[in-house]
Amino acid sequence: MSRPTLVVALKGFRHREERHRMGIEQMSGKWAPAEIAAAMTMAFVLCSAGQAADLSGSPARVAPPSVYNWTGFYGGANLGGAFDTEDITVGTGELLSPDPSGVVGGLQFGYNYMFSPNWLLGIEGELDWTSAQGTENFTTAAAIGAGQITSNHNWYDIVAGRLGYTMGPWLFYAKGGGAWMNADYRMAAMGFVAGISPINTTRDGVTIGGGAEYMLSPQWSAKVEYSYLDFGTRGYSFAVPVFGPSTIHTRVNEVKFGMNYHWMPGMIMGGF
Repeated sequence: MSRPTLVVALKGFRHREERHRMGIEQMSGKWAPAEIAAAMTMAFVLCSAGQAADLSGSPARVAPPSVYNWTGFYGGANLGGAFDTEDITVGTGELLSPDPSGVVGGLQFGYNYMFSPNWLLGIEGELDWTSAQGTENFTTAAAIGAGQITSNHNWYDIVAGRLGYTMGPWLFYAKGGGAWMNADYRMAAMGFVAGISPINTTRDGVTIGGGAEYMLSPQWSAKVEYSYLDFGTRGYSFAVPVFGPSTIHTRVNEVKFGMNYHWMPGMIMGGF
């Protein structure tokens, strides 16, 4: 090989070696990190776009509305006040009004059935005891003598049907049915003829009323209600002859607060 040809071959070899070296430097020193950064940036953008598409495309998650089911058996307790209007007419013509009043409280048990989304029918029984008592002193118009009548009510029982309308956790209801009461009456005579005559009696009557009840949880509710009880007029003969036969007309007004525990449908005993 001649000298000029050798020089040309060496220059070509060096040129190829230099290009190969520059390519390695570009891959390892400058271009490789830039390409990696660009790839990471593109991946981030694509992921962000995908998440935004998912959020904008899927509907917002809304918690399901609460469902209040009043169907089933329940039981509870109540406490309130009894304010009575009682008219007693004695044989000598005097009209007396001892009007007993006091605390009333007891237990209630019942069953509700929802026959539509907002309406229910039910039946309820109440066993209430009371401290309602009243006394009135009087003098007969004929100046025969003086006397005193005492009315002491012991208990009131009710069995009533209920018709209710629900609004969310609220139940508004009307009620009506039968009522029973027990009372002790005592007639005392003072004057020309003296004596004391007690009578214990159980009477029946009717009741109407209404109230509002609030569902505190699936198994507990609180209520407030008003009841009117009318026991009509009943005649009695006290063993004090100077006053003769007497008649007693009794009406009772009750305002009570209460709590009920509800057994869930299908349960024999509810869990607390």
